Amino acid sequence: MHVEARQRRRRTSCDFRGRLGLRDPRPQVRILPMTNRMPLRIVLCLLGGIVPQVLLAADYFITPSGDDHAAGTSPGTAWRTIARVNTTSFLPGDHILFQANQGFPGNLRLDQHSAGQSNAPVIISSFGDGHARLLAGRENGITIETAGWVTISNLTVLGDGPTNNVGYGILFSNRLDDFRRLDHVRIENVEVRGFGIFGVLINGKQAGFNHVRVVDCELHDNLRGGMEIAGCLDWDSPLYAHTDVEVTRCRAHHNSGDPHYEKNHSGSGMVLYQVDGGRFEECSAWANGQLCQHGNGGVGIWSCACRGVVIQHCESFGNRTHGGDGGGFDLDGGSIDCVLQYNYSHDNDGPGLMVYTYPYASHADKGCIVRFNVSDNDSRRSRNYAGLWVRSDGNGITGLKVYNNTVRMGPWSNQAAYIDGNGVEAEFRNNILVGCGGAVPLMVEHPQGKLQFLNNLYWGGGAAFKIHWGDQIYTELSGWRQATGQESLGGKLLGVIADPQLPDESNKTPGSNGDWRQRLAAYKPVRGSAILNQGIAAGTEVSEAKNCADILGGVLTIKTWPLGAVGGGSM
Repeated sequence: MHVEARQRRRRTSCDFRGRLGLRDPRPQVRILPMTNRMPLRIVLCLLGGIVPQVLLAADYFITPSGDDHAAGTSPGTAWRTIARVNTTSFLPGDHILFQANQGFPGNLRLDQHSAGQSNAPVIISSFGDGHARLLAGRENGITIETAGWVTISNLTVLGDGPTNNVGYGILFSNRLDDFRRLDHVRIENVEVRGFGIFGVLINGKQAGFNHVRVVDCELHDNLRGGMEIAGCLDWDSPLYAHTDVEVTRCRAHHNSGDPHYEKNHSGSGMVLYQVDGGRFEECSAWANGQLCQHGNGGVGIWSCACRGVVIQHCESFGNRTHGGDGGGFDLDGGSIDCVLQYNYSHDNDGPGLMVYTYPYASHADKGCIVRFNVSDNDSRRSRNYAGLWVRSDGNGITGLKVYNNTVRMGPWSNQAAYIDGNGVEAEFRNNILVGCGGAVPLMVEHPQGKLQFLNNLYWGGGAAFKIHWGDQIYTELSGWRQATGQESLGGKLLGVIADPQLPDESNKTPGSNGDWRQRLAAYKPVRGSAILNQGIAAGTEVSEAKNCADILGGVLTIKTWPLGAVGGGSM
């Protein structure tokens, strides 16, 4: 990049936060006039480094009435175009500030010459009240290539529409060839819409990034998907592209999926892939995937080939597909020690709660947990899917624990819970499985000795009890126990057939507004219910019961452990 003479003022550490959108009344100070940055660095070296580079950081302003030949370091001397920004290399701590509520055509691009450093990121944002609009046309909105310590905040990034644009809204890409991760990516309070691929893609040629934060973002009306934080490592690589990834309070909706994309899935809300240590927290995904035609469709919120990822306190609903998948939540192939907990899935075309692995997964699935979730009337499109769906087509699933979930299914599917036992070692405990209108509570294909069902509630909506177990159909709980050894432990008979008295459809009120926990309050067990205080806290939960809570935050103890996702502590 061409580097021009610039004005830089001294900045203290107090200047780094709480200043976006505020004009600095102090005069800009020219530290040293020169035609390139190298002489300045030489001077600093001769001074023994006593002037840290960050003290020379500057603010750069862009306004529609600016002048690209001006200094750019105050609103009165602002630049005018994104093209002018692209000709400049920035120092750690620099701020690139677009005027709020104004539109700026162009495609912003920074590379390794504009990386920030620890505690001094390069920040791209707005100044004034509101969001500036970056108008990308047919290409990428913002591209950050091989640069760490970059923050993007308080912007709206617009493409020309999902069928006209051919790029990404925001692309962070690490192009290094030595498997070295870069540090610090932050995207906060940004709206991204109208792009032909993903709203946000964070990836790497080999390794990706450490310490990624995506917070309070809205990703909608993009073609292939809302957001994907993914690696490009070989499918059988034992490595992970990214570490320490957190996605918090983000919303992904109306990302339709590409009907002409035939390589793999499209139409997901948010995805983590090849991530070691990550979390989705307080996120929502809805109305994605409606145009996907591929057999591997999108899912609202999911992870794949990850270790130590937690998906919690999220809502996923009304996601669609014309091919496969189209579900609410998924721990997919190669998942190790991942947790799906305290989530609400409803009215999706595919499974609400899915655990699946495929033949070429990079890792064998092990140690995952699915607990305290609600799936209500999912699997709207396929009779073969279910609210809870577990299957291995790969190297197996071991150590899976599925407990205290509430699953209800209507007549559009054959079963509330579907488990393919081939290659699956799993325990199912304290779940509520309800099938209505002919859907059975539980269907198990290829039952093996490594499946264990303990203390679950089964209800057929008033129809006669029925469980499909391989080639057998059991119409009595006692007959199923005796033939298979299920629902018994140490000589104690477990399991119950009872009406859990879940709310009717009018209480669910699906939608994107409001706190979904308020809607789940209707799932609280009524006094005297068969699900109240009937659960069994087993394994590690016994010692950790004092720290356990149900989906609504109700405190659980060994004596008050419920069936299903909502306990008496929430009453």
